[in-house]
Amino acid sequence: MTEKLKEIFETTTKKELPDINESSSLSADLGLNSFELFDIVCAIEDEFGVSISDRDLMKMVTVGDLVSFIEKNA
Repeated sequence: MTEKLKEIFETTTKKELPDINESSSLSADLGLNSFELFDIVCAIEDEFGVSISDRDLMKMVTVGDLVSFIEKNA
């Protein structure tokens, strides 16, 4: 799933990102800002059929947090 998320991240931000894993930090390792995260969340919601609230997003620090959320809610 991390490869699919990387694809979504790169397509949404239009920039190449380093290799990612579940411990990759969304902001520190991947350099995603809040505007990019908003666009990424919309793409993830469309791709996986989940709804991510602002409250849930605030708790997500790593790629693994996103993966866990998607697996629980998809």
